[in-house]
Amino acid sequence: MRVFVTGGTGHSGSFIVPELIAAGHEVTGLARSDTAAAALTALGATVRRGGLEDLDELKEAAADADGVIHVAHRQDLLPTGGMSAVAAAELPIMHAYGEALAGTGKPLVVAGSIGSPGNLGRPIVEDDPALPSGDEHQGTLRARNAVERAVIDLAERGVRSSVVRIANIVHDTTDDAGFLPLLIALAKEKGFAGHPGDGTNLWNAVHVRDLASLFRLALEKGPAGSYWHAVEDEGVSFREIAEAIGSRLDLPVVSIPADELMTPGYFGFLANVATQSYPASNLITRRTLGWEPSRPGLLADLDNGHYFPAVTAQVHDDVATLEDFVRGGEGALAMVDENAVWREAESLPWGGEWRGPDGFARLTREIDVLAELTARGHEIVRAGDVVELRLDAVFTSRKSGRQLPMKVVEHYRVRGGKIYGADAFYKDTQAVNDLVVNG
Repeated sequence: MRVFVTGGTGHSGSFIVPELIAAGHEVTGLARSDTAAAALTALGATVRRGGLEDLDELKEAAADADGVIHVAHRQDLLPTGGMSAVAAAELPIMHAYGEALAGTGKPLVVAGSIGSPGNLGRPIVEDDPALPSGDEHQGTLRARNAVERAVIDLAERGVRSSVVRIANIVHDTTDDAGFLPLLIALAKEKGFAGHPGDGTNLWNAVHVRDLASLFRLALEKGPAGSYWHAVEDEGVSFREIAEAIGSRLDLPVVSIPADELMTPGYFGFLANVATQSYPASNLITRRTLGWEPSRPGLLADLDNGHYFPAVTAQVHDDVATLEDFVRGGEGALAMVDENAVWREAESLPWGGEWRGPDGFARLTREIDVLAELTARGHEIVRAGDVVELRLDAVFTSRKSGRQLPMKVVEHYRVRGGKIYGADAFYKDTQAVNDLVVNG
């Protein structure tokens, strides 16, 4: 599927793009700047220059694609106009998508908020609609509900539209601007980790890689007019979060009286959000789409070395470990963990998952039967919670001898001197497939 993605260089988007490519989709990403264009290219996407204010460009890009994923927003409007200005700028974008996709049955998947149905006194479910928003909600998060409702309404115009409601906390080792880093910074600043009142209000969370897989599944098979819940931890008490932060920073945990003076005194602009409860179910999402979150939960992921680097020992240099592995030799396979998973695009003859040292050896042999793979050069860099191997490779067909230069990026999971697998991304999967199949 040819997929147009906005927000492909953001926290979520930078994981959604490689998730799509690994599944065999061709991705075109919107880029306003040279920096964004370079980042998309490194992820394996084709770049389309433009901005969110260029509605004709967005309409054309959507019409050219087989599906659209929209996770961008006009962040530049937040300081002056707040969420109302962001929503007002986003509504015309949804209308533009509607004009381009009406009657086609093509998918449109848009990012939403887990809080859009409001506080129902029970866990929200996917069938709960976003609450209407009016003038009285100007400046609040509820102002953006109009965008979600507009997306769902496009189902009546023949668009396979859906909204992925994203959890309060999206965590991983690249999370620098979410709620969790803000709460950790507050605890450091105040000298204690606070929670509102008795701290029994519930928050939810999801790992960014599980979030990315849900966007892919919604694109591939989500029915029109649906909400999906990107929620792994369905309800973690705020007190538990505060206690986890306090224990890792060796700071006391303190209850902040839930009143109009004390709560803002600690939480600042987060006061209104921090006092809310957001229990949510993911049952319909899992049953309908087959989504199975597999990454660490919120409390476990606090020990990933990113959120509390001062208290997490980095015993092994992961980049050096991968360098040793790439150099090969007799000891290379011994570096591979028994539970390692190697993922290749399903569209390739060797596509799918390969497990453990034996799986890696079989994968290598499978590729070698069809084509000789040589590397003209490589670079290894740390990229969030993975170590990235960038290959300047050449495939040579065993059938015809034809050569195909190819940029390959592999995201390795490396920890404690061991290799736990990798996900491979090819600049042009179709070209590789054509070479090895047809010669």
